[in-house]
Amino acid sequence: MNDSSVLFVHGSFLPSLTWIPVIERLAQHGQDAHTIDLPFTSLADDVVALQKKIAELQSTHGAVTVVGHSYTGITVAAAAHKAQHLVFVAARMPAVGESQAAISPQWGNPEFRSCLNISSDGELSLTEDASRFLFHRSPASLARLAMQHRRTMRSEIPVEPLENPAWLSVPSSYIVCTDDQAVQLDQQRMRAAWAKHSIEIDTDHSPFFSAPQVTAEFILETHREETK
Repeated sequence: MNDSSVLFVHGSFLPSLTWIPVIERLAQHGQDAHTIDLPFTSLADDVVALQKKIAELQSTHGAVTVVGHSYTGITVAAAAHKAQHLVFVAARMPAVGESQAAISPQWGNPEFRSCLNISSDGELSLTEDASRFLFHRSPASLARLAMQHRRTMRSEIPVEPLENPAWLSVPSSYIVCTDDQAVQLDQQRMRAAWAKHSIEIDTDHSPFFSAPQVTAEFILETHREETK
């Protein structure tokens, strides 16, 4: 059994391949890492899938750090109570009593919300224009790849607050993206203040593309501190 692993959770609409640049850098330091593709059929389904993946990794690799990006900070907060460490990357980090649906107007850039399409049956998708909000500091080739593989989703932002978000009991870290054009900086900084460890990076909403080295170093450092 290996001593530990890092599990990367993609953000809304994105594929797990977005984490490859960071995973590559962790591998250079001998750190085992994995990804999960959430079903995006509902938040409840996403939570169950993540819980199962964490349990699987714990049985084969020991201590697990779970890294969540953007929207899926909700999923991590709802599912990762048995992890050893959590990392929120420009991510939702629900507080007790806080409705994620209610804070949405304060959370995201209003212009970015114009890039969301909702079909008649409730399926959400991103327009091509979303790229300039998500990847404006990222290599164009990687941004194109992510957009080509972007996903539709039915997972909802919950109205009801989470009763026991995982970060209250699991040591947590936060990465603030200071040139984020999708998520408001003040919201990120407020949540970073709740975490045990935090860092601010001058990057867009997607530091896995635009700042993979710094992102990997922070994740590796905090992972090893919290899972030793």
